[in-house]
Amino acid sequence: NIVFVANVQGLMSPASTSTAAFDENVLFEFNIDNDGDAVEDLVIQATARDGKMYFFGPTAPSQTGLNSTIVTTATTNSVDISSYGSNAIVESNNGMRFFAGPRDDPFFMDFARYVQIVTPGDDDGDGMEEGAFLPAGTGEGFASDTFAGTNVLSIVVELPKSMVGSGDSVNLWVESKRKQ
Repeated sequence: NIVFVANVQGLMSPASTSTAAFDENVLFEFNIDNDGDAVEDLVIQATARDGKMYFFGPTAPSQTGLNSTIVTTATTNSVDISSYGSNAIVESNNGMRFFAGPRDDPFFMDFARYVQIVTPGDDDGDGMEEGAFLPAGTGEGFASDTFAGTNVLSIVVELPKSMVGSGDSVNLWVESKRKQ
């Protein structure tokens, strides 16, 4: 199987996560290029309505490029959007699995160390060049996750690889498109 994940509305605090919601005027589109030409051959579309995330696809897009129309004739499914702090609600249909809701931000970055690396000099007088890479667990210690404790809204689709084509590689990008 292949799992596609779109994380949106990043850096939410736990306090703001409990009231966060997917914008009902935004279409999230997983664009799948299965022949290497950088043009979407298939799409999986997701849009929120009344506490549910509705999914359409995978199917050929009605048009390629910047504009999209929801392909309502495609295979569809919906899942209740999970609430913050509750168990994940996952629905299955046609060999696919779907999830939408808040999750811990999976991105890891030690921003303080990054700043030290890109701005050389012994800023704190410890005799170590701040722009130097340190062996793990030495010098100034271990990495710190700048994004720890922040959350995102996630849209997850798991599907059999056979549904995206038979080639050896697949290119994927996600777009969020606001209703005009």
